[in-house]
Amino acid sequence: MTRSRLHPSFRLASLAIAAILLNGACARSLSAQRERFTLRVEVLGGTTVSLPAGATAREEFAQQSIQATLGHRLVRDQGNTIVVIGGQWRGVRAALPRERARLLSGNTFDAFTNLQVVAADLLVLRTLGTRHTMVGVLRPGFYGENFRVEGAAFVDRIVSARTTIGAGLSYASSFGKLLPIPVVHVVSRPSRRVLVDALLPSRGDIWWMPRKGLDLGFNASLIGANYGLPDAQRIAGGDALWLANATVGPQVRWAPRGGKWQLTADAGMTVLRRLEYARGGRSVADLAPGNVPFARLGAQRLF
Repeated sequence: MTRSRLHPSFRLASLAIAAILLNGACARSLSAQRERFTLRVEVLGGTTVSLPAGATAREEFAQQSIQATLGHRLVRDQGNTIVVIGGQWRGVRAALPRERARLLSGNTFDAFTNLQVVAADLLVLRTLGTRHTMVGVLRPGFYGENFRVEGAAFVDRIVSARTTIGAGLSYASSFGKLLPIPVVHVVSRPSRRVLVDALLPSRGDIWWMPRKGLDLGFNASLIGANYGLPDAQRIAGGDALWLANATVGPQVRWAPRGGKWQLTADAGMTVLRRLEYARGGRSVADLAPGNVPFARLGAQRLF
């Protein structure tokens, strides 16, 4: 039996899933459209932290990051399968503590630590009848010093012409700690100018589109990773750093000429934060950073 081609609502939902899942630690969705290229910069305000015994640091902890992603989309089997292949790089610069003994031994005190994620992305979407799609994501790469594979899988269902709902499971470090995490996916268009787009708990967006090329919205997102640490960056015996920030605030995206290039901006506050050194999957030092303002700026090109 020949499968039917992707229903327009299914294609919209599928590309929304791709937009959410393939951007990982810094997931940013274009709802019904997937980004071919993105570049974003994020700045978080300063806060005090709780230093572990025997460590020293600047009086104020601050964090900045930059992320770039690139993707290529393929359509196979008469439109019943969508494959997106690509990659991402995310660099984080933070004022993390150093062990006092190492500083006294004559090593130069570098006030900032650089953390990186370099990963490949593979996403496959496959129709299961006229209302369902199966989604699989694999993200092998280096998370700091450690190589591992993170990913997700779930099934999406079109429940009406305006709404798609799905559920599944991911294995990722969005919370900083590597965990199996249940996910719920919702894409709904209650009116022509309003779009609800969420993949909980990693992100949720409400968009209002007053005119072509301009979208205004509100965003809640969770961005984090489990970074393996080299010897020089280890504190209190920890060989990994759990780093995550949950943020909320308004957002805007604007296509200056109504084309495929968009400028994006959002700002607001963190509401939950994690900054812990760990060893063997167990926390050994919780720095307990406070909540701070944040801002993100970016540019992206759509398929």
